[in-house]
Amino acid sequence: MFTQVEINNGLLNVAQLHEKVDEIIFDYIDTSKNWGKGYKGLNNLFQQTVQFYVKYVDENGNPKSNLYWTLFLDVVGRLVYFRTLAEKHLTDLPTNENVDNFIKGYVVAAACLQNANTNQEHELLDEINESFKELHPSNSEKGIFNHSILENTNSLEEVLLEFYNYCSTFTKVNQS
Repeated sequence: MFTQVEINNGLLNVAQLHEKVDEIIFDYIDTSKNWGKGYKGLNNLFQQTVQFYVKYVDENGNPKSNLYWTLFLDVVGRLVYFRTLAEKHLTDLPTNENVDNFIKGYVVAAACLQNANTNQEHELLDEINESFKELHPSNSEKGIFNHSILENTNSLEEVLLEFYNYCSTFTKVNQS
């Protein structure tokens, strides 16, 4: 189940990452609700993505807006959301810190959806919104999370920087 995602010419193979993410989501989350295997597979891909991205930004600076990084964020949004969802399902008695981390994962995942007005991504945004509302019941007005994302005017570069900051929290944890 664990596959090393290829890096070609200094860039992560986004098509391969997309295929593996979708395969794990279908096999272990959508079909069988095997949250443990789903989390393990998605976390493996997430760790590889984080390592690649932090190294890339540290060596090259924040990427400029182009099609590659748009596709990268689309896949990363799905990866972060479903990894966070699987982790949430595996956590029996979540602490405030767990809940804060889940919420941050949902917010970052939604921010990565640069094309949230397309049907497929709008459906994913609705799903992220429902998961967010489970953790943040004070957000009772239907769709407030969706609207905040749809109205988000952050540039691709700003979202990439937000993802870098999110990744940095994971690399610091792994280095300690």
